[in-house]
Amino acid sequence: MTECSSSLLKPWRCILAGLAILAVPAVILAGSSFAAAQSAGAAQPRSTAIRTPDFDESIRWYRDKLGFRLIADQNFVQGRTAVLERGGFLLEVTEVDHVLPDTGDPHATGNVAATRVPVISLIVRDVDEEIAHLRKKGVEVLQEPQDELDGRYRTAQIRDNGRHRIELREPIDERASFNAMGR
Repeated sequence: MTECSSSLLKPWRCILAGLAILAVPAVILAGSSFAAAQSAGAAQPRSTAIRTPDFDESIRWYRDKLGFRLIADQNFVQGRTAVLERGGFLLEVTEVDHVLPDTGDPHATGNVAATRVPVISLIVRDVDEEIAHLRKKGVEVLQEPQDELDGRYRTAQIRDNGRHRIELREPIDERASFNAMGR
């Protein structure tokens, strides 16, 4: 009997166990292997995990501002965990009981500093339209839309309700063509 068939584990934990949780998906998404695998039809792992001291507010923020949907949540002795989904991208949000020390980042609010690099990279159809929509919802824009130097993507960066940078990427050449399911 496999571990995932055990009645002790929730089905979503088994799904997450089968995915490669990416520490910094922006690095992988920007690489040429991503475009090559996309054109070859290979499925790409599209997931990441974040930790937050304000669990309920983070879940609300990702649902209300970015359109993620809650697909699972679980209470553990160490805290709560939830899995959200948007266009095939999975986001695991884990509750922590502390915040990172203040680093003096000008984009910080209170004692919560914004990460220096994006921890989430989402492919969108039109980055300018997405930024305009998010701005109306009060989302902080850290980087205005701009074309990357290699001409393959148009990118922008926003910040979630805490300290996480989120990169929005719009493919602008056929090698990086949009595919909502990452295949």
